[in-house]
Amino acid sequence: MVEYTSSRLCFKADLIEPLKDNESFIVHTPNGTFKFTKADFYRVFSNVVKSKSYQEDRIYSCSHLPQKALPFLISGQSVIMPKQKKESMPAKDLVGEEIRMKIREIGRLWRNSPSNPQINDDVLKDWNNLIEEWIADKDMPLIIRKETSKRGQAFMHPCGREIIVSDNTAAIWVYSNVLKGKVFTLSQVKELLKRNELPVVFMQTEEIRAKAKYTKQLGSYALSGWKLCHIQSVGLNTNKSIEELNISDIEDHFRKYANPNNMFVLPKEIGYLGEIDVFIEEQRR
Repeated sequence: MVEYTSSRLCFKADLIEPLKDNESFIVHTPNGTFKFTKADFYRVFSNVVKSKSYQEDRIYSCSHLPQKALPFLISGQSVIMPKQKKESMPAKDLVGEEIRMKIREIGRLWRNSPSNPQINDDVLKDWNNLIEEWIADKDMPLIIRKETSKRGQAFMHPCGREIIVSDNTAAIWVYSNVLKGKVFTLSQVKELLKRNELPVVFMQTEEIRAKAKYTKQLGSYALSGWKLCHIQSVGLNTNKSIEELNISDIEDHFRKYANPNNMFVLPKEIGYLGEIDVFIEEQRR
């Protein structure tokens, strides 16, 4: 169970998304303590799940306590909700354009920094071609970032294609090879998967060994000191099972997840800048 404290009711994607549907998270606020299962959150706050703040900034903060949160109040003061106005006032911009421009400037500084690893354009082009060949070959499994409790497990989609669950591990493996200037052929990737030598789990645990089909851990491919970031969001943001997902949505997800043209790295010290829209926009190739 996840538990955190905030000055107002807010939902943190990085803490909520790894949970199973029946697992709970607790938020302590000045208005009381609220407890939600992930399934309840998706059902009652579907607008939050779909919001840009939750999907890309990874946090959604409620400016006012919503009425629909009250059934989940488990302790603390009783909350008297103000009468709803017919037309709600637009939320106040607490950041402001001046600060956003400074963050954008920092984004440009990092983009042009000599410390920012420079990637060979031909390597990026070759990897782009590989990913497209991978998607087009219906016999190739696709890797998705979803339900990290199922890392390494494989599921058969109704279309007959195998789907492998990972976290960010497979994407890190890709970018680690990109930094080395190494590109694979599709047949080489097939062989790696066949021999269980393509990392899809950060590290092996007893549960992974017991349940997973693919158990190769990241090991020497880890990006030590770096945080891998995606330019276009790769979150599936759905409660549907893998079998219920449209295969075209899975293909699109894999394209964004595994293509290094949609990736950049930051020193871990400033890694959270990789979650801010105006900073990310400056990293686009």
